[in-house]
Amino acid sequence: MAKISLPETLILVMYIGFTDLLGIALVFIGLDDFWILDVLTFPVTQFYFRMKGVKAGADLASNILELVPYVGALPIRTIGLIITIYLANHPAKGNILGAVAKAAGK
Repeated sequence: MAKISLPETLILVMYIGFTDLLGIALVFIGLDDFWILDVLTFPVTQFYFRMKGVKAGADLASNILELVPYVGALPIRTIGLIITIYLANHPAKGNILGAVAKAAGK
C-alpha cells in the first residue's frame, strides 16, 4: 500500500480544513452551503485516494456524514481525512482495527 508523504498530507489537510472552516463560518452567519463545499471536496479526496491505491473507508464515511444538514458544519471531513491518512501510513494498525471490527460483528 502506498504511503502518503508529509507534503501531500499538508496540502490535503489545508484544503479540506479550509473548506470545513468555511462551512463553520457559513453556519454562524446563518447560511448553509447547500452541498457546494461537498461537491468541491468529495471528488478531490476520493479521486486522490483511489489514485494512490488507499482504501479510504473513513474518508468516504465522513464525506457521507457531511451531507446531513447542520451536522456537516462540524469538521468531520478533516477528521476523516486525517484518520484515512494515518491508516494508510500505518497499515498494521488498520489490520488490527479490521480484525477487531470483524470479531465484534460475529
